[in-house]
Amino acid sequence: MADATPPAARAAAYVRESTEEQGQGFSPDAQRQAIAKFAAENDLTIVEAYYDFHSGWRKADGRPEFQRLMADAAERRFDIVLVFHTSRFARNQVEARRYKALLRERLGIRVVSVTQPMGEDPSDPSSFLAESIHEMFDEYYSVSLSFWTRAGLAEKARQGHLVGSLPWGYVRDKQTGGVVPDPERAPLILAIFERYATGQESDRTTAEWLNARGATTARGRRFGADTVREMLLNASYCGYVTGLRDQSCEIRGRHEPIVPEELFDRVQEIRRWRTRVVKGGRAAEDYLLRQLLYCERCGARMQGTRGSRAQHRRYQCGTRRRGGACTQRIVTAEPLEQQLVDWLRDFHPDAALRTLVLEAIQAAAGNRGDDQARRRELHGQLDRLKDLYVMGDLSKDQYVMRRQALEQEIERIGPPVDPDIARAEALLDDFARFWEIEEKPAERHKLLGQLFDRIWQDAGQIVAVTPRKPFVRYFQAAAEAGCQKRERRDSNPRPPA
Repeated sequence: MADATPPAARAAAYVRESTEEQGQGFSPDAQRQAIAKFAAENDLTIVEAYYDFHSGWRKADGRPEFQRLMADAAERRFDIVLVFHTSRFARNQVEARRYKALLRERLGIRVVSVTQPMGEDPSDPSSFLAESIHEMFDEYYSVSLSFWTRAGLAEKARQGHLVGSLPWGYVRDKQTGGVVPDPERAPLILAIFERYATGQESDRTTAEWLNARGATTARGRRFGADTVREMLLNASYCGYVTGLRDQSCEIRGRHEPIVPEELFDRVQEIRRWRTRVVKGGRAAEDYLLRQLLYCERCGARMQGTRGSRAQHRRYQCGTRRRGGACTQRIVTAEPLEQQLVDWLRDFHPDAALRTLVLEAIQAAAGNRGDDQARRRELHGQLDRLKDLYVMGDLSKDQYVMRRQALEQEIERIGPPVDPDIARAEALLDDFARFWEIEEKPAERHKLLGQLFDRIWQDAGQIVAVTPRKPFVRYFQAAAEAGCQKRERRDSNPRPPA
């Protein structure tokens, strides 16, 4: 009996797109045709084809079809892998050797380049040398291409062009190819800078504000704190060419700014100030007096805490929480917060007092320039101090001592504030109505933060408040009005609770 014809070897075709080389015959169609021709001439049956159509997938771990090929190879679904060129398999010598060794030595599967004859046995010295040379030149081409691409982009950026992916809020004009503000997203960019500049927003609350308006990232996802942080640090929005999270303002761009440079600088000042001030853990938004309430007995800040039930909100003295000797008891949050709100609701200042307070706010805004200049000077001193320490001109003890002194002065100056005159006027006009409109605890906390610097409590009673400077006259009048009411209804006057 004649011997049966042996079955054709099973082959897998792997095709990888390379946008920059399609004009050199490396297009997907050219790769498929060459592989099919080689298989027909060598009596191979192509049982599966794998296509990675994305020029950015350089590493094998990031190529989904290549990983599927390796998974099928582990199940012995084919006997040989056909590629158009060694560069299609991998452009990194280490990576190429690792995967080829896995296929050849552990799985017994050959890897063949259909356009580069290198011999049947890869362990043969001449075949090994030929394949190694091809792989070396593949990696050299990849490295040199990357180098010249970066050089070209750097030169383009030096000329004032935004390169790479555009910042969220910008689009390319279809007619001119230039970068222009997106008519829908640019107003949101301006709004988040303005909101953050008030000093009452954080990256997280800003992200929530964007999500509430239906905005999504460039990838169609919800905004997070990290994404907002990158946006607020990006000087491209004020007209400069920078990298991601880059605040440097050295190269003036050719694109139209979305954010005024003064506003961008004010946001960066607030961010720097916040990084210098030591903060506690993340506070829950439903504590209206967080970061405002202080213990009358020891002067420590009162911190929000939960009782045995999650919905039971309380405030605890920071000293006692850390095991200190303060005798202040834990107080329930709701009655304490309601005392303050009721006090504010009962007072309605006349037109003359409202005008006086608004004038004080405007004067404070006008004096902000001096604090701003001093704050910048102190931050500059901190940077120079760090350089001296790094260069070894200062000992660690000297560095720490001087740094703490500068940080304390920055904290005494306080955060940069941009008072909103219209909002303050509405707040003074009818606090009760304004309070009811703002239903979210976070927004109500911001209202209180606009009015007060500190609030003092003892044994569950608010005993004193420290208003922000522009509102001092307002609360002096409120206290006087409260005293007059009590005198009319009680012959034995007592200090306000």
